[in-house]
Amino acid sequence: MTRPSRALPFLLAALALAGCSYSVNGSALPDPSATTTAAVKTSTPSASSAPTGPAPKIAKPRTVTGVDPCKMLDAADLKAIGAFKREPRRQDDAVQESCQFVLDDGSANGRTVLTALYQRYEQVRDRQKGGQEQLVDGHSTWLFCQLNGPEEVCTATIAVNANRSILVAMTQTGGRPEQMVAAMAPLLKAALARIPVA
Repeated sequence: MTRPSRALPFLLAALALAGCSYSVNGSALPDPSATTTAAVKTSTPSASSAPTGPAPKIAKPRTVTGVDPCKMLDAADLKAIGAFKREPRRQDDAVQESCQFVLDDGSANGRTVLTALYQRYEQVRDRQKGGQEQLVDGHSTWLFCQLNGPEEVCTATIAVNANRSILVAMTQTGGRPEQMVAAMAPLLKAALARIPVA
């Protein structure tokens, strides 16, 4: 399991490997294909960093045991946003249990997608105060977007069981959040579908 206090800086580093980097504050945007629920209001985490707020909705508990993050998405899933610039590559040195996809979308830097078997959903929700909760196939999903210089980054954290989530992140130079969120919607469903039901 990733270390909650260091996971996001490492995520930033992983995306930076493709010439993209960002920090973790920003504004949330709705996923047009997901069922929207009210944004979850949480209190400030306690000194022990115990998660706050309601438990996430999990339609079908899933297990991440034995899941390869590079198999959470494939070329067909990503075709609408670009062909592989190179084969997917594990990024465990930056984010434990993660994989980076670098896509040719016609821009100089391309577009980067990162998938990961991630930490507890509530930890992400507590950290990303400006995010918004959505439902993707009955699973609570924390959506968060931020501009950092010329790069737009959107992350989606999907609760899969009481202790783990999966992460799908996208970064694009000059990206427009609304378009990126729309492009991510089918990726979230595809990634979730590849996580086995417990």
